[in-house]
Amino acid sequence: MNAGLPSSAALPDGPELSAADTTFQWLARPFALLDEAAARFGDTFTLRYTRFGTHVIVSHPDDVRLVFTGDPGVLHAGRGNALLEPILGRHSLLLVDGEQHLTQRAELQPAFRADRIGEYGAVVAAATRRHTAAWNGGATVSVQDTALAISKEVILRIVLGIAEEEEVDRFSALIDDLMAVVGTNAPLDERGKDTLLMRRFDAARGALDRALQEHIDRRRADRTGHRDMLATLLDGHEGAPPLSRAAIRDQLITMLLAGHETTASSITWALVCLNGDGGAQRHLERELDDAGPGAPVERLASLPYLQAVCLETLRLWPVIPVVSRELQSPFHLRDRILPAGVFVTPCAYLAHRRAESFAAAGSFRPERFLERRYSPYVYFPFGGGVRRCIGMSFALLEMQIVLGLLVRAFRFAAAGPVRPVRRAVTIVASGGGTMHVERRPAA
Repeated sequence: MNAGLPSSAALPDGPELSAADTTFQWLARPFALLDEAAARFGDTFTLRYTRFGTHVIVSHPDDVRLVFTGDPGVLHAGRGNALLEPILGRHSLLLVDGEQHLTQRAELQPAFRADRIGEYGAVVAAATRRHTAAWNGGATVSVQDTALAISKEVILRIVLGIAEEEEVDRFSALIDDLMAVVGTNAPLDERGKDTLLMRRFDAARGALDRALQEHIDRRRADRTGHRDMLATLLDGHEGAPPLSRAAIRDQLITMLLAGHETTASSITWALVCLNGDGGAQRHLERELDDAGPGAPVERLASLPYLQAVCLETLRLWPVIPVVSRELQSPFHLRDRILPAGVFVTPCAYLAHRRAESFAAAGSFRPERFLERRYSPYVYFPFGGGVRRCIGMSFALLEMQIVLGLLVRAFRFAAAGPVRPVRRAVTIVASGGGTMHVERRPAA
């Protein structure tokens, strides 16, 4: 099929940008490049990156469906995340494809059963109360930093099974040290280079690795009474050989890093969106007040408008705006044949703002998720197909509980303008989402 097919013959048009242009735009104005290219070239266009390869960006539901339902043997997602290997390790669920990916998902799936997810709610509520206990009327806080602290504690307790606050704080500090380097957005795939950045990265990752390995070894010697994700990995998948220490480490670091940064960013964006829409904020406050000040976390997690606020936040501000698949052989994309070696990349950010899919697509309207359900090829903040985020249900549960507790107890006002900026592979609110916070009067 690909005989005589030049590497760019079937690629759609795209903007002509230098390496410096794409780097600047993706760092400082992460969505502007997508908006401008879509306005000029439509649903499908090509972006050529010096370091990231050639990407055919798609946002039409028909194209997204073809990618998410396509043959995983042709559409490799692991290669699209290859730049994360120095951080996550080569065994990470995000970096493997084919049978290895299916096997790893099966190994992790028990930790995400519905009964387990329900158990995690109390952990989320306790962490939220701990990290907001010192908030007083009139304080100015970084919502992003607080949400990160909450999410780190939650993920450490449910992934590693850590009970002691001192150990939570120790591992949190180790994660912070690593993310301080990763958050510089500098390339970390240049192994062997003796630079200050690489020395900082190697030291931070090494310290976290050693702490994780020590924790894994202690837990191998004490296998009783644990229901956390580490226990799931140590128990292994029925009929499969035990996982190596390196493989367990890579899955743990993936869940720790990917599981806290993304959720914290989404919580911050939700408060930013509510701050800009008084009607939505009042609607949510009424729903929370009607549920009662002592409503259990299970009740919070089931409130329909609270859930709609979270879904609408993820529509407007998907933390991971694109998901890439590297083509292992030529691929039919409706009226095109894309050559092997390029990436076909569904873009949630553009798909979620299509006027044909969402009325008043640029507006924050949570009620749209009360009125209808959307196709997974129209709305996909957690990716799609066999690569949809395994932690989706837990991430939504955590987001709903944290946001519900915050809005029930406090009112927030932005301390200044907020814009999207890139931090590693996620899109976060500038300035850490700094807000003035006051306690709400009792309902």
